[in-house]
Amino acid sequence: MFAAGCARVPVPTSGADARARFLEAYARAEPASRGAGLLSARRGAKRQGTLDLRWASVAESVVVVGYAGPVRALDATLLGDSIYVALRPMDLGLAGLVPRDQGLGARGLRFLTRPWDFSSPWFRDALERTSVEPVEKGWRLSGTFDSDSGAHPYALELDPKGDPRRLRIGRAGIEGTLIVVRYGPPRSYRGGRLPRWIEWERGPSLLRLVVDQYARASPGRFRHSPAADPEWDVMTLDDPRSRDLLRRFLGIGADEVEP
Repeated sequence: MFAAGCARVPVPTSGADARARFLEAYARAEPASRGAGLLSARRGAKRQGTLDLRWASVAESVVVVGYAGPVRALDATLLGDSIYVALRPMDLGLAGLVPRDQGLGARGLRFLTRPWDFSSPWFRDALERTSVEPVEKGWRLSGTFDSDSGAHPYALELDPKGDPRRLRIGRAGIEGTLIVVRYGPPRSYRGGRLPRWIEWERGPSLLRLVVDQYARASPGRFRHSPAADPEWDVMTLDDPRSRDLLRRFLGIGADEVEP
């Protein structure tokens, strides 16, 4: 999705230029890719632990594997509207359809797993018609995009070069922030340019991913997460207990809105 190389790109001189440069660099379809990094969680001032992550994505499929030290602790697959999560330390599987009327729905959840990829038509269309205004040391794109739960306001801040710096997504129909995504400075990887780190902030909880590897992948070698072990408990996503367990595993408070 991102052009490789170290050629210097002219600094945008207007809001229209900044938006055009951003769309060219960050809103082109991402090919099959894979990556690795360290995910840390914090709630307020309290650290919640870390996971070594490996992920792969192609089209509407995203697979994530997490290791706590040498132990494989997490498997997750998002395919279309369906999600499967294996919390191995708990001998527990969560499976089902992503609720359409909660948070951002399946397509929004897929974006949040790859928040550097703005190529989905529903988001790119919103960005193309957004308003642009100068802010301190950069630009801000403001508008709304539609999800199954309604229209969400958003504000995307760009740095002076037109790279993403901060994305705030509001709740549909009511005031308040659903989630904030922050982006580190871009870095060149084997697969192209990607932010060095990404943060997801929801209420007092903060997840931070430091990207170590990013590369192209062969769609033919794409593998989904293994099925749950026969002795595990498997819960559906519409069971409130399953969502609470997932929040606890990730160090997210039960009072916080789900994306």
